[in-house]
Amino acid sequence: MGFNIYYYESKIECCCCKKKFTTYKVRPNRYKVVDQDTDFMPIYEGLNPILYEVSVCPHCGYAYHKSMTRTFGPFMQLIKEIYIKELQKPMNICEVRSLEDAIASFKLAYLVSRASMEEPLIMANFAIKIAWLYRLKKDSQSEMRYLQAAREFYSKSFASNKEGEEKLQYLYAELSLRIGDIEEAKKGFSQLISGRDVSAKYQKIARNRWEDYKYNNAIDHSKLILRAKGEIEDV
Repeated sequence: MGFNIYYYESKIECCCCKKKFTTYKVRPNRYKVVDQDTDFMPIYEGLNPILYEVSVCPHCGYAYHKSMTRTFGPFMQLIKEIYIKELQKPMNICEVRSLEDAIASFKLAYLVSRASMEEPLIMANFAIKIAWLYRLKKDSQSEMRYLQAAREFYSKSFASNKEGEEKLQYLYAELSLRIGDIEEAKKGFSQLISGRDVSAKYQKIARNRWEDYKYNNAIDHSKLILRAKGEIEDV
């Protein structure tokens, strides 16, 4: 093919079937992070590189992400037994992807990781990215299902450093808030805000998020009261 200004081709040898294939990745100059959501979902200007993070072998269906660690020996045998044998037909999503293609790629990586018993943190990160993709698709029901799964995996996760642990604690509180478990969210944010050993960075992030929630909730509550009294029209 000719030069593509949006994507480059990554050449891969499948860890499972050992066959070679190429898959698209977004060129670094074709996207820029301009903001992020409160659960750290990056908001991109231009293309979204998350859609292309998971490489899916078109020959055998094995799905690979750079964060995976159990991609060899006995783990690969488990993947073949539990995952590959159950696949009816491998997908070919090596070129331009839709949101549906990206969601499918992460779900395949999720299944591979479950088969190889990857660490909960890796599973949590897959689950939250599937939720982000459903958010972009405006499928809130599916988003909530995967946010809940991500929260459960984060609750079982450990990080290698203090900032990582604080991020996990924040994400647990944030996802609790998003799925409507307000008591757990309140407890999680409170621990971050008042914790003596918590960094100033995460104390500030947690305080701002909880205050924003309380402020917006108070506004919504006031509107409900006014509507009940018939003082404003329902929008």
